[in-house]
Amino acid sequence: MPSYKICVVFALALMLTACAGSYSRTALAPTAENYESFLPVGVTSDSRYFEDDSHDRLASLNRDMRKTLAQVPNGRGLNVLALSGGGQHGAFGAGVLNGWSETGTRPTFDVVTGISTGAIIAPFAFLGSDYDGPLKRFYTETATRDVVRLDVSGAVFGRGFLTKATPLKAAIRQELTDDLIRKIAEQHRQGRQLLIGTTNIDAERPVLWNIGAMAQTDTPQARDLIRNVILASASIPVVFQPVTIKVTNGEVRREELHVDGGLTREIFAYPYELQMRQLLRAAGLSNRKNRIWLIHNKKLEPTFDPLPGNATAVANRAFEMLIRSQSLGNIESILVLSNRDGFQANITYIPKEFQKKPKEPFDPEYMNELFSVGYLAGQHRHGWIYDVQDWQ
Repeated sequence: MPSYKICVVFALALMLTACAGSYSRTALAPTAENYESFLPVGVTSDSRYFEDDSHDRLASLNRDMRKTLAQVPNGRGLNVLALSGGGQHGAFGAGVLNGWSETGTRPTFDVVTGISTGAIIAPFAFLGSDYDGPLKRFYTETATRDVVRLDVSGAVFGRGFLTKATPLKAAIRQELTDDLIRKIAEQHRQGRQLLIGTTNIDAERPVLWNIGAMAQTDTPQARDLIRNVILASASIPVVFQPVTIKVTNGEVRREELHVDGGLTREIFAYPYELQMRQLLRAAGLSNRKNRIWLIHNKKLEPTFDPLPGNATAVANRAFEMLIRSQSLGNIESILVLSNRDGFQANITYIPKEFQKKPKEPFDPEYMNELFSVGYLAGQHRHGWIYDVQDWQ
């Protein structure tokens, strides 16, 4: 999530929302009793899951994970890459991946997950080092005008959303081409998995989208849905209008509203109910070095920085602290999973020593410097904390 003056934007958007005309979509949405039976239009039923689903309801994910484990080459373990949210701070993750590729030691990731800005990075990280170029370009050349457009009239006279993500939607379409999505489908057929997180704001639940399974459909409708999922994952509530996802239960069509995946998770590896230890044992991988790599596009350590004392500064600092607290909680949950299932968890994140501040929500100068910091972290072993269980 972009953090610079974000609380001011939230407050202004809320005030404008109060002035906007009311809009009811009750007739368009599923009900509390039946919403779980609705599935996205135009893709297969195994295209998504609620991350907090029961073991039984994750049966198709269990099946896909068996395929993933079956294709892991002899001599190595499973590699899972988890990419956090962070808005323009995603320049750090893009730098890590570019620097890591330069060393020649970057592994092939069998599973890649992404939330918010991590959802934008994830498809390129999934496809490998050959796609580092688009990542570097997006996170070093993008400015605020390339991501959002102020829409005060729409906020006052429309549905109350302060900005439009039209530029970001166009950028996602430009980078996530039909050919690139077909390459994701090809990798999925080989057993690899790309999972993107959004938040179903109607249900207040985290949703995981199996992008490779969706790409198998190979229709314009399915490819547009993939792009909309990535847009939704990066759409800050209130600031951006939620992304509408058309769903059906086989008889009628309804719509869901999806927003930033960071609202429910800042970073994730796989659902808690997925019985990974048993799956690894069945695949003969339990004795290999299985790893989860966490790239967190934020600082995780508190920084002493005296505030001016005005409400804007206090609100912005409070918002940053909330994100950090949630991030630490999510990381702790991943550590519980890694300990339960026999993974080595490794993490890199923006160092406390990086003190430069952005001048706008997407500041190219700031992102270039942060990309360089990430690049160095990716190039050197000391850029990672290995075996995070020993961290804290």
